Amino acid sequence: MSGDGITEIAKQGGITFFGTFLGRILGFGFIAVVTRLIVPDVYGSFTLALSIVMFCQGLADLNLHRALDYFIPQYLQDGETEYASGTLVFIFFTTLLTTSFAAVLVVVAAPSLSAVFGDPALATILPTLALVIPLSAVSSLLQSSFTAMKTLKYRVYIKDLAFPLVKLVGLIVFVFLGLHMFALVFSQLLGLAVAVGVGGIFLLQRADWLEPNLSQSASPRRIISYSLPLLFAGVVYSIVGRIDYFVIGYFRKSSDVAYYQVAYTLAINVLIVLNSLTPIFKPTVVEAQEETELLAKRYKLVTRWITLFTLPIVATIVVAPDTYLTVFFTERYSVASTALVALSIGYLFNSSFGPEGMMLEGLGYTRLTFLNTLVLVGVNAALDILLVPRFGIVGAGIATGTALTLAGVAGIVEVYYFRGIHPYSVAWLKLWLGIIPAAIAGILVPISDAPLVLVAVALPIVIGISYLCVLLLIRAFTEKDRQIAGQVDAKLGYPLVERIIARGVR
Repeated sequence: MSGDGITEIAKQGGITFFGTFLGRILGFGFIAVVTRLIVPDVYGSFTLALSIVMFCQGLADLNLHRALDYFIPQYLQDGETEYASGTLVFIFFTTLLTTSFAAVLVVVAAPSLSAVFGDPALATILPTLALVIPLSAVSSLLQSSFTAMKTLKYRVYIKDLAFPLVKLVGLIVFVFLGLHMFALVFSQLLGLAVAVGVGGIFLLQRADWLEPNLSQSASPRRIISYSLPLLFAGVVYSIVGRIDYFVIGYFRKSSDVAYYQVAYTLAINVLIVLNSLTPIFKPTVVEAQEETELLAKRYKLVTRWITLFTLPIVATIVVAPDTYLTVFFTERYSVASTALVALSIGYLFNSSFGPEGMMLEGLGYTRLTFLNTLVLVGVNAALDILLVPRFGIVGAGIATGTALTLAGVAGIVEVYYFRGIHPYSVAWLKLWLGIIPAAIAGILVPISDAPLVLVAVALPIVIGISYLCVLLLIRAFTEKDRQIAGQVDAKLGYPLVERIIARGVR
């Protein structure tokens, strides 16, 4: 990667962002159809079943896919294509074997799991939904392969286009065929199957270094040595990703699981910028492991960009949570508004730490990643058990937000301790100052008598324009922002973005 690598990060991050944005729209379409055609109890049972299956996948895939974007960039950079190929083939077949075995175990355990959660529907749908385990694992392998090759557009094609689009269309077709619960199951499986098929074709076409043999690869010991802490971290993180649903499903009604899932679906959009930049960030860290000054520069800039675009998203959600829950998912789901706010604030703090997890993984500190994940799940589980019985889904939102914040702080401290790097600057602080008057301006929109749909459209526009004006006024932009804006203008064919940004460069 030439130069400081920021241009490549911005380019690939932009590709991922627009893909993720489109994927979110399709995801909203899926949930909107579900909340209008399927009752909360049925959707809650499916969500709980999918949580069980995805938890099992997190255990079974050994998290080996996260080793791909560590080893393959190094081998490709050094021209050792045979090692890159062998490593990919070894990880693929190992993952397929372990996840297939896990799927069989879920089929056998379905009646027992149904009894534990007191939900008879689990015994019916888990045997079929178990196929998600190997399919989802292979999809993750394909995504990590494209990340390692720094061709993220193919990752976007399978993750953000093929999967959610096919799942949405499949749901509509299966619902009108009268399948109801199994409409959710079959649409999930169909979306994954198509995504895996499309991704496999792209990989075979674009990875000209790929050979179907195991004669040369990173030694299994090296792979396991790097991946083992990530395996445990993945196991623990799988618990984090599903523990809210497990605890809610155990202590509350199935419909509460559905309400929380809807809040999560909106809140997760807070991470859209973070998730767009982290895939390309890790390979750039791997390539510059010994260049501390360059790493610090990238880390500060990427964290600042993440914060810049995340703050107005959170402000929009926090100002009017009821509005968006009602518009997207019908009025009965507005009961999740407080949980939505708690989750959104937690995700904001998590985003403001930047890609500290990818920094640790790219530098090889996977054991620290595991320890941080232990902190995350420990705090999340303890607070869930304490708060959910009393406060329901609001307690779950507070638990997750608090846990994410503490785990992020741990990562920041570790990166600074081992490499003397932190992501903060005066320019970063100005972003937080700028969002305050923008949020105040946004508060005036929901209190009007305008229709909810109009409020939902106007609110992000008001907050976004106000935020930009304040940032220009306090000169919160940098010369690097101006350079990237110039590249955006080159794509647009008109000097618009750079002209605006230039007015706010300090």
